Amino acid sequence: MEKNLTASGLTLNFDTIYDDYETFMNESRDPIYRTILKAFEKLKDREKVSVNVFANVEMTEFESELEFTKSNLDILTDVINPYFEEREEYELCAKVMKILSELKN
Repeated sequence: MEKNLTASGLTLNFDTIYDDYETFMNESRDPIYRTILKAFEKLKDREKVSVNVFANVEMTEFESELEFTKSNLDILTDVINPYFEEREEYELCAKVMKILSELKN
């Protein structure tokens, strides 16, 4: 997996060939969520940030662009923070809450 920062946002390239979308999501959720958290961090300086995900799933090249703005803050509270709470990664939970607080101001 390769992570890059582009002018428009962040790019994730997964080198593994996944047999199905369920396997892809189970194995890639963590790096995708961590990258989404970085995207929200970058919203301090930008109006929007995109995360581009590239992978090979079911022998098909998969590409998805996720775009984030300050109007998407519910993703932090409803998706990202619960994921890290479940994994007991409390330092990241604190980081989520800090980013959320900074973006609300």
